[in-house]
Amino acid sequence: MKRLYDKVALITGSSTGIGRAIAQTFAFEGAEVIVVSHNSRTEGEATAQEIIDSGGKAIYIQADLSNQQGVDFLFEKVAEKYSSIDILVNNVGHAYSTPFDEITEATLIRDINSNLIATVLCSKKVKQYMKKGHIINTSSIRGINYAGRTHLMGYCAGKAAVDSFTKNLALQYAPDIFVNAVAPGFVWTETLSKTQGNLLKKWLGSIPIERFIKPEELAEIYVMLATSNIFTGSIIVADGGYTLLEKN
Repeated sequence: MKRLYDKVALITGSSTGIGRAIAQTFAFEGAEVIVVSHNSRTEGEATAQEIIDSGGKAIYIQADLSNQQGVDFLFEKVAEKYSSIDILVNNVGHAYSTPFDEITEATLIRDINSNLIATVLCSKKVKQYMKKGHIINTSSIRGINYAGRTHLMGYCAGKAAVDSFTKNLALQYAPDIFVNAVAPGFVWTETLSKTQGNLLKKWLGSIPIERFIKPEELAEIYVMLATSNIFTGSIIVADGGYTLLEKN
């Protein structure tokens, strides 16, 4: 039997990149997948359709999760089809490059809204639909206390807050809901592929396994956490050893 057979999985930020790989992998493992995105509707619909065409089950919902109104809208749409949710993956987030001298109240609010607020609000709202289950948050190596980047201070702060929230929510929801986070390193997505060649070479030279991580490889960690009943409050660093060298 497939590992996620008959499970309903809500995956935010799942139209492209890591989220898309998670959605596809979960569907392959038997889950009914709810694909969610805000700006990339076309890609989100395509992701859901690809899952359906491959024999899986999926629907797509467009929602802005940076505020309570958008979160309420998402769950209203979910409730039209599902009475319960087994797995929530909080994958929505964005890294905005902002030099320190250009940081303002507005940029900080933007970074916190896009990387922390959605995770908190969705995790709170899902409790109405999840008696037992798993919540998996996407953090980042940039949230680790020795792996930040100076031009991503708002993003780093947001992801560090996600790590702290994950641990606290694990206590709040124990023993019935398991809450963990994955902190990816350099994953070969469309966004990473657009990075300047010299910077890519620098990063690649600092990864002990000597390659970037494939999205489908990372997605396997989410499947593991979604099927385990011993992990809770854990931050799984998946970076090929990059942070062992404390590089930035």
